[in-house]
Amino acid sequence: MKRWLIVLGRAGTVLLAVGLALLLVSLIPSIAVSVQEAPQIIGSASWQSYSIGTMAPEQTLNISIATNGTIDAYLLETTPTTIYEWIAEQHPELMGFVNVTYFDQFLHANPTLIAWQLAIANETISHEYTPNTVLNVTLAISNHSSNSVNVTYQSSIASSVAPTAEVRTLAEFTIPIGAVFTALWLAEWQRAKRGRRP
Repeated sequence: MKRWLIVLGRAGTVLLAVGLALLLVSLIPSIAVSVQEAPQIIGSASWQSYSIGTMAPEQTLNISIATNGTIDAYLLETTPTTIYEWIAEQHPELMGFVNVTYFDQFLHANPTLIAWQLAIANETISHEYTPNTVLNVTLAISNHSSNSVNVTYQSSIASSVAPTAEVRTLAEFTIPIGAVFTALWLAEWQRAKRGRRP
């Protein structure tokens, strides 16, 4: 049997085994590791932040936001402290940071930190977010109206063994390639075996 077919067969069996192992890992269910719920009243022309914490690609954030008014919700890839420090640098004369104008200035100066945003009006929405790298995540809600609004948000972080989507995609590539390589080797092996029989 040709040496390259042996190498191809061994590589195929390794790829097939690795692909099947990755597929099994991607099927392990995730576990909710933290759940938060916060009813809040957000005053007129103000904003509020909620630290979600540090997240990794193995984690998925599920949030639900309900309001009786009109608000803008943001998932920001930073900490609340970073936002407050930026506002303090830009406006050292300020004593409070809840004015929505200053928050809008922060968003305008740092658009790359916005992972998701949505305008919500008298409804309940749900959103799922998975980061691409390890980073801090903050939920921020702003109220541009002249009335206070009631907001209730719920969040839960589900943690899995590995980034499920990426692992499954990798398995979808390695399993067929491994199967083809292994099939070529097995076919040649069967042909060589039949050729040696008396």
